[in-house]
Amino acid sequence: MDRPAQRRPGATPTLSAVTAGNPVPSLHVVEIVGAVPSDETPDEACPLATASDRLGATRLVERLVERHGSGGNVRFTVVCPADGPYAERLRALGADIVIVAMPDDPPWHAIQVLVGLIRNKQAAVLHAHLPNAHRLAGLAGGITRTPVLATVQGAQMDMPDLEVHRLIASQLSVVTEASYFHALGLGLSPERISLDPFDADADDEAATQSLDAIGQRLRLLATPAESRGAAQARALVQPLAQEIVAPVAANAPRGARVVPAAAADPVAIVAVLDELEPSPARATVFKV
Repeated sequence: MDRPAQRRPGATPTLSAVTAGNPVPSLHVVEIVGAVPSDETPDEACPLATASDRLGATRLVERLVERHGSGGNVRFTVVCPADGPYAERLRALGADIVIVAMPDDPPWHAIQVLVGLIRNKQAAVLHAHLPNAHRLAGLAGGITRTPVLATVQGAQMDMPDLEVHRLIASQLSVVTEASYFHALGLGLSPERISLDPFDADADDEAATQSLDAIGQRLRLLATPAESRGAAQARALVQPLAQEIVAPVAANAPRGARVVPAAAADPVAIVAVLDELEPSPARATVFKV
């Protein structure tokens, strides 16, 4: 594997700067891995990923759960396409497992499963591995307004990962220096991509540093469930807050100024917000 000499973090603040003086809140991370190891499923089952990419992705998820899932303030749910020894190892590490088919083009059933998981288990961030998982995470994350981080294996950016990144502005983590500079050469912003070297066959300090950096980045990307609910509420009531524009008379001179006739009823907006997100502190969410 093309291993770099050092990490290249994206433009994100340090965790200590974010949580200084405050307790670290609990975090629910959903890891979406697009394949299981090659010895459990034939390579034809995941045509977009090589055997080495599958090994890197599955091993990275194991190491992340092992390192961050035992501290008590991070819980993991792993979505994978097949049950078997790999899923059992993750269960033994304390992760919840959800099995769902994950072909290259995400089926509606898989999207519904992931959306239901996000909404009912208060998932804060999605972490995708391999292109088919990135596509599924991108669709479900876009529907639920949940941030997505995708880790890209291999020596270059593939078109499926690039497509999802440009569509939903997902964050990216790459494991080789070649793929990092390839991404920059394609015009990706260095603020949205980080280099976190990881070798599935190695257990060294560099890999440990990358695991810690990825864990920190997941926490920084996480959006509290109530904040996403507030954003959805604002989006739904936005039409109610638009000014009602009075029509311009037929004989008005060209370029006549359009004047608002009336604003939406604040009582109606508050009523909608009460239905969407009842909360004593909700008054600060939407101001009229």
